[in-house]
Amino acid sequence: MHTHSDTLVPAADVPPVRDPYGLAGPDRRDGDYLLAPPDPAARVGGPLGPADRRRLDLHAALTIRGIAPRPGDQFAVNAIGSLGDAVTAAVLRWIAYDG
Repeated sequence: MHTHSDTLVPAADVPPVRDPYGLAGPDRRDGDYLLAPPDPAARVGGPLGPADRRRLDLHAALTIRGIAPRPGDQFAVNAIGSLGDAVTAAVLRWIAYDG
């Protein structure tokens, strides 16, 4: 029986791993960047208006369903969001319907 142990490199002869992308360092763990906590003073002030909230709800529902926006979709989303809570709620139900 032929063994291939002569092709293995002993661990002591293996060169150290080089980090070509600079991912290892004091400000990183496991190759991930450590992000600073958000600065509350840098937040956008003021509450969202009802139409903006509905528009964001529509975008979130479409994103969750994997529906990619197409040119002109922003106009349609804005128009639906401006029609009120009842219309937006119906459209959100339609988007979420699994049949």
